[in-house]
Amino acid sequence: MLKIGVLGPRGTYSELAARARFGDADYVWYPSITDIGRAVERAEVELGVVPLESLREGSVGESLDLLAWGNVKIREEIGYPISVSLLAVPGTRPEQITQLLSHPQVFAQCREFLSRRFPRVELVEVSSTARAAEQVVKARRPQIASLGPPNLAQIYGLEVLFSDIQGEEINLTRFLVLALQDSPPTGYDKTSIVFYTAEDRPGILWEILGEFASRKINLTKVESRPSKKALGDYLFFVDFEGHHQEERCREALEGVRRKTAMLKILGSYPRRF
Repeated sequence: MLKIGVLGPRGTYSELAARARFGDADYVWYPSITDIGRAVERAEVELGVVPLESLREGSVGESLDLLAWGNVKIREEIGYPISVSLLAVPGTRPEQITQLLSHPQVFAQCREFLSRRFPRVELVEVSSTARAAEQVVKARRPQIASLGPPNLAQIYGLEVLFSDIQGEEINLTRFLVLALQDSPPTGYDKTSIVFYTAEDRPGILWEILGEFASRKINLTKVESRPSKKALGDYLFFVDFEGHHQEERCREALEGVRRKTAMLKILGSYPRRF
C-alpha cells in the first residue's frame, strides 16, 4: 500500500486533499511541512502532500522554503476546496468564546467573519487545524474554540457552531505531491523552478524571463521570496507550461542557468489548472 506523509494530527486539510486524490493508503502524520519533506528525503514515505497556496491568501512560506532548500521534487498538484467551520465543545454558546485556535492561513481566510462576529476574541496560531481541535478537546472549556474542516467535529467529538466561514463560496487551495522523482512528460505539463540572481541591476529579471518569452513558453506564476541572506535579497519562483525534458523548455532553462547564480528545477508534473 502507498505510504503518504501528511500534516498532522489526524483530520488536517493536507490529509483530506491526499485522501481525495489517493483514497485508501498508509497515511503517516507529521507535525510540520518541513518534517514531511524530510520524511520524503529519507524514504520514510513514498509521497508527501503539503499546501502551497490558497485562492485567497497566496503562498505558504514554509512550503516554498522546503522546495528551495530541500531535496524533494514535485510529482503532482492537487486542487482542493477548503471549507472552514468553527468548532467547540458541545453546549458552547458563541458569546462564551474568548480564544480561537487555528493555523495562520485559516485565520487569514476567515478574516471577514472573525472581524464581524468575534472582533475581541484572542487568535492563537498553532501548527495545524487538527492540532487546534486537539487542544480544544484537552481544555474542555467553552471559552476555547477552533477553526478547521468540519470533519474534525466527528473525529474529536466537537460541535460545529458556524459553517463555511471562509469568506468565499469557492476557496480552492493548491497542494503539492512531493516525491524523490518528478513525473514523466504527458504532453500537458507544468514545471516549477526557483532561481537566484547574484547581481542586482535594472532589467536582469526581464532578461531572465525573456528566455521563456522568446520561445513562446507561457509563465503561469512568478513570485519572489526573501533569500534570508540580506534585506532586499530574493529568490524567484516560476511556474511555466511544459516539461523540462521538452527541447524548447530545456533550451530556456539553459539560458536561465547562464544568467543566474542558482537555478533549481523543482519538478515537472501534469497540469491540473
